[in-house]
Amino acid sequence: MKTKRFILFTVALVLAIGFSSCEKSYTLMLTVNPENAGTVTGGGDYSEGEDVVLTATANEGYKFVNWTQGGEVLSALPEFNYTTTAKSVTITANFVEKKIATLGAQDNTEIPGFLSFTQNTVYTLDEAAQNQADIDIFCFYEEGNDIAFGGPASNIRDIFGGEDNDPTNWTTQNETRFFELPDVTVADFDALGDGDEAIMNYYDENEGRRKAKSLTKDQIWSVKARIGSDNETYVLVKILEVTDGETGSVKFEYITK
Repeated sequence: MKTKRFILFTVALVLAIGFSSCEKSYTLMLTVNPENAGTVTGGGDYSEGEDVVLTATANEGYKFVNWTQGGEVLSALPEFNYTTTAKSVTITANFVEKKIATLGAQDNTEIPGFLSFTQNTVYTLDEAAQNQADIDIFCFYEEGNDIAFGGPASNIRDIFGGEDNDPTNWTTQNETRFFELPDVTVADFDALGDGDEAIMNYYDENEGRRKAKSLTKDQIWSVKARIGSDNETYVLVKILEVTDGETGSVKFEYITK
């Protein structure tokens, strides 16, 4: 009797081990888009129904957007729990390059001082005068205002020399207005991306000013560019670095709607 029980136990054990060794595993492959924009963890071979933590970390100059599988958005969080299925899958961590610009003040001979939000391009004074319709903002230094932003229609005089290339003499002067957002944090800004409705909602038509004065690190500014045109653009700006003086500069990140 004991011998039969031992045999039955042995057979059951062998069958259990056999079934266990035959349990299927599936590959969870993680990719990064664009390539080299960040790093990901959590990929590997798993059985069906396992909970796996996926993490995405942006490299410098990029920000995380979302996780997608075959075009379907799975999560907008850089870390989320994924439950494996009975098939091998590829999940992509999507990133976008940050839009970062540095503008020099009027006497800075090394860093151009004019920017087009729509073209994502910086220009020298002479280049800006040749591309007036594209220019949205410029950097300047003024005693009492320190490093500041202005726009072509801001009528800021005695800064750029008064010659034909001076914005006050341009034939095309896009109007830009600025509004500081003291209650909006860097984290609030970082949570947004191009096209978000909040970028437009932050702007207050009654508070927009011709200048963004006394720029300092971590300030958030709401900007409305090309006012009155068919291409009005709403912008959020995060100040990253400021160097004061007529040869100074400002470095900032911006997102648009």
